[in-house]
Amino acid sequence: MRKIFLVEDDPGIRDTLEILLTAEGFLVQSFGAVAEFNNRDKSILPDLFLFDVMLPDGSGTDLCREIKADKDSLDIPVIIMSAHADLKGISYECLPNDFIPKPFDIDDLLLRIGETLR
Repeated sequence: MRKIFLVEDDPGIRDTLEILLTAEGFLVQSFGAVAEFNNRDKSILPDLFLFDVMLPDGSGTDLCREIKADKDSLDIPVIIMSAHADLKGISYECLPNDFIPKPFDIDDLLLRIGETLR
């Protein structure tokens, strides 16, 4: 079973994504803030990171940069989601494998996650 680490501060979006992705056969571990994500068991690596940009105690782009700088996780794909940023601005801060603007279409999100994991 493929594992996704989701960092999203909006509980409605986080819960919806967790339910949806679990129904699609993914094992999802979700976090509501950077501090919560940083306190995870770092020996467990996912198949994909899915980060919101604007978080209450940091940003998904900072997390992306940290993931891509770590030799243990640099090859794990990162998808960034945002209602307030665009791929051009995000790419200067980190190099995500994909960018999904919010609000997003569920089918498009699932398609892009599948393509990123291939």
